[in-house]
Amino acid sequence: MGSLIETFHLDVKLIIAQLVNFFIVAGVLYFFALKPIMKIMNERTAKIEKGLTDAQEIEERLNKTQEESKELISQAKKESMEIIDNANTKSEEKKKEIVTNAKKEIESLINQSKKQIADEKEQMIKEVKADVVDLVTQVSTKVLAGKIDADINQKLIEQAIKETNKNEKN
Repeated sequence: MGSLIETFHLDVKLIIAQLVNFFIVAGVLYFFALKPIMKIMNERTAKIEKGLTDAQEIEERLNKTQEESKELISQAKKESMEIIDNANTKSEEKKKEIVTNAKKEIESLINQSKKQIADEKEQMIKEVKADVVDLVTQVSTKVLAGKIDADINQKLIEQAIKETNKNEKN
């Protein structure tokens, strides 16, 4: 080894001093440069991993929220269709009720009109009878003018009324 050192003109002291300098510089670089850089790199890696995890959670929440919103929209559509169906059913029932009430009112009006017509007819018949009795009385009074007494006159009037009643019934 001695010949090797002499051949290459190596100075052992210088090599040892350079090794010591190298280790000092390597130690300083490790503590002041490499260690903080590694710490920053580890923190950065942790932040990136946390960001990726958060992004996955957000994506899962987004998908879940979209599914829930679709479900809510579907449920709202069903409820609106039920409300519309109920409204249609109620309107049909109300329509039937109104038609039934209108028919009842029309029947009532028809019955009232028939009754009124019957009452008016009866009243007219009474008036006609009274007029006929007056006419018969006047005619019989003029025709018989004193030839018939009161009993015969009364009998003729009753007979005329009976005949009038028979004619009206036919």
